[in-house]
Amino acid sequence: MYASENWVIQAYGGIVMAFELPDLRELATFGDDVGVVSLYTTMEPGTTAWQVRARNEIAALRRDLARHVDKDLAKLVLARLDVLEPRIDQLLNPTEPGLGRALFAQVAGDEVRTLWVQLPVGDLAVLEPNAYLRPWVTAVEEGAPAGVVMVGRDGVRLVDCRYGLAEELEPIGFDLDTEDWRRKRGPATPGLSRRAVDQHDRFEQRIDEHLIRFLRTVAPRVAEQAEGNDWQAVLLAGDPRATDVLGEAMPMGRDTVLLDAIIDPALSPAEVLAYVRPTFTEVRTRRDAALVERARELALSGGNGVLGLGDTLAMLRAGRVEHLLLDAAGEWKAATAVDAGAAPIAAELVEEGTTDDLGERMIELALEHATRVTMLGPEAAAGLAQEGGVAALLRW
Repeated sequence: MYASENWVIQAYGGIVMAFELPDLRELATFGDDVGVVSLYTTMEPGTTAWQVRARNEIAALRRDLARHVDKDLAKLVLARLDVLEPRIDQLLNPTEPGLGRALFAQVAGDEVRTLWVQLPVGDLAVLEPNAYLRPWVTAVEEGAPAGVVMVGRDGVRLVDCRYGLAEELEPIGFDLDTEDWRRKRGPATPGLSRRAVDQHDRFEQRIDEHLIRFLRTVAPRVAEQAEGNDWQAVLLAGDPRATDVLGEAMPMGRDTVLLDAIIDPALSPAEVLAYVRPTFTEVRTRRDAALVERARELALSGGNGVLGLGDTLAMLRAGRVEHLLLDAAGEWKAATAVDAGAAPIAAELVEEGTTDDLGERMIELALEHATRVTMLGPEAAAGLAQEGGVAALLRW
């Protein structure tokens, strides 16, 4: 995978940015004998409202702890929050990097891990046995790696987009000997005869033909970048005559979208990402809807798929889930699982945490078994409305 200093951030001795499955699995095990305080905040440049929301979440956690039945536990956590104040101030410092920020702190231990991502993560303060990951996993899903390939007469421009950030890659130049072509074109004197106009048209046609051959030649190089950077989607932008050629020459296997638009070459990588973000959202929605439909078809045909909370929980506990599909806005409690016929499992899982969030428990189980998790947006999740927003593709 492509990486640079822009993608890798270490803070307070914490882990490398947890975007990939192995990193998320490692973060899911971060805890101690007492628990972990997890704080999330999303910065709003130019305002203080986000800081107020974060402080309100922390104040609500303090109130919950003051009413906690385990007074010794509450005392430990409240004292830990006091010690964490300098770290919390830094988390809420508008000059620090990251639109979305997270802090995970051991209660009994001294270790603190902070992460940032250039995507919103909400505002939250909770106490859990381990790092609370649901907001982070949701944000990561929305910013999965993708590439923008801009085709023009000067060559191919590549922009790598991931987790709200964008970076320019080495362009692939259109190798045209302009002096040689100029000689073949002949003099460009205004007011010449029809013959001169025809010569100019032939010159332009020959350039187009050369460009087509060039695009067919470089298609494997573009595909290599897509593979090496783990792009989940590739967007080809430019004149349709050129993007059609490149798209046809690209190997199959990942979402490739043709955008009938010329992107201003003066745009920075961040501006390119902002321009194409709606298209990437559409691609993700279609892909997630296809996953839902596949899980449904497999489940209804007796294949490797399950629908609903009860069956999915059972398969998660057995380590049989290859890909977990959850409604990003779904709320699952122990009582919901009881109605779904999974009372013993649900009760055991909920007892492991203090938020009564069965969705978090399912994510932790999935990461424990190296299971991929997809948090579904509203349109894709609508396909699971009758199943409580839960489904899975199975390993066997």
